[in-house]
Amino acid sequence: MVTSAQANTILNEPKMIGANLVWKVQRGSYRLEATVLATISGEILSLRGTVGPKNRSFALLWKNTPIRKYTVHERHRDPVTKQSITGPHKHTWDDLWEDQRAYVPKDIRIGDPNEELMDFLAECAITLRGTYQRQTFFLNKSGGA
Repeated sequence: MVTSAQANTILNEPKMIGANLVWKVQRGSYRLEATVLATISGEILSLRGTVGPKNRSFALLWKNTPIRKYTVHERHRDPVTKQSITGPHKHTWDDLWEDQRAYVPKDIRIGDPNEELMDFLAECAITLRGTYQRQTFFLNKSGGA
C-alpha cells in the first residue's frame, strides 16, 4: 500500500507526458488516459480524465492508487472535517482515509475543463511534451461542462 509520505514524494517529483493528450467519446462521456513518467525515479504513473454532462474528474494514479484527484460533482463530505463540499474539490492521499480527504482548491481555474486539466497537470508537476487540443465538450448542448 502507498503511504501519504510516498505519495507526496512522487507527487512533487518532476513528471512528463511524452504523448499527445486526446479525448475520446465513450458511453456519453469524454475520456482521457495517458502514461506519466516520473523523471527522477523512473516510476510510471497514469493520468485519467473524465468529463460528463454534469461532472468531471482528473486523477493521477501511482501503483493503481489515486495520489491526487480533482473532481466536480454534486457533493463530497470530508470524513475528518465533516465539511460538505458542493463544488469543485481535490482529493489527497491519506494513510487512514485513502482518497476520501478533500478540500476546495485555490490553484485551479474553475469552469473550463481544459483549463482545469492544465492547472491539474501543473499542480502535479507534470510537463506535457506532446500536444493538447482544446475540447468543447458539452458547451454547445447544455451551456456548460
